[in-house]
Amino acid sequence: MDNRCSPEELEQVRLLLQHPENSELLDSLIAGQAAADWEATGYANEELQPTVARWKKQLNERIYRQSGGSVKHLWIRKLRIAAAVIAGVLLLGGIAFRSLKNTVPTYVQQRNPGGIPVKYILPDSTEVHLAAGSQIRYPVRFSENKRVIFLEGEAFFDVKPDPEKPFIIQTGEVHTRVLGTSFRITAFKGALLEVAVATGKVQVTDHQKGQLRELAVLSQGRKVSYNPVNGSVEQKAVDPASLEKWATGEVYFEEQRLDSITEVLQRIYGVEFRLEQSTLGISRVSAAFSATEPLESVMEMLAFVGKFQYSYDMEKQLYTLYLNKKPIDKK
Repeated sequence: MDNRCSPEELEQVRLLLQHPENSELLDSLIAGQAAADWEATGYANEELQPTVARWKKQLNERIYRQSGGSVKHLWIRKLRIAAAVIAGVLLLGGIAFRSLKNTVPTYVQQRNPGGIPVKYILPDSTEVHLAAGSQIRYPVRFSENKRVIFLEGEAFFDVKPDPEKPFIIQTGEVHTRVLGTSFRITAFKGALLEVAVATGKVQVTDHQKGQLRELAVLSQGRKVSYNPVNGSVEQKAVDPASLEKWATGEVYFEEQRLDSITEVLQRIYGVEFRLEQSTLGISRVSAAFSATEPLESVMEMLAFVGKFQYSYDMEKQLYTLYLNKKPIDKK
């Protein structure tokens, strides 16, 4: 229903739908999503029209598939009932739904699959530079007393000042609260959470298990790293200029572990990495380059600085990093 199935998964669905109980389950899922989609879309009649049209089209396609190409009387009756319900909701839309217009937000989701950070403008004119492999979700219209968005991954924010509406970024259970500033958040699953401030001041709090814990209040040129597993918190200095350059596609590593660097490269360039020796992963490297540079040029530079060698399997899109000599082929 979300159009995210691979061809193999779609074939599995087709086989499952041959069983009546699964067919009924799909009907329930479609009805549930229709209700949720209805509630999350606009409320004036003209705003409902695209949603109504989309669900009527899906219902017609569903009927066609179930009937094997010829619509059965039972499905015609269901369609007429559905059409009557839709007509009734449209009639009430201008009255009942309009009163909810400011209470149920409609969300927008943006994702950057790879490459340099992509710039998005939020409803309040705040700028977000979204890193590769990251996504954000935010309401079409912010509430009257706060601006809340959700982040998975990494992004640089230049928040439009508004003392009456605090800006809050939720990354799991950690909230970063600001009024107007610019900063970067890194919050990939399974990795340390990091907040680094370029300008202004932010407050970072953890809300795990309903307990509020202040992790840091950061000003310009400071960053905090937080491990949600063991609760450790560490603050360090950061170059504000490097954060702003990052938003334009400049990649900067300062004494960073090589295994962490390869994770970043994997998100930017969409290739895999393998480190032949475990000691190679903990070695630290400093480097700076543009995310628009060819990966081969970046790898040559990193290999020179990090004193390692590498090979590339084009078929598997796999870089293998090793020390001293090329690893023995184990085939």
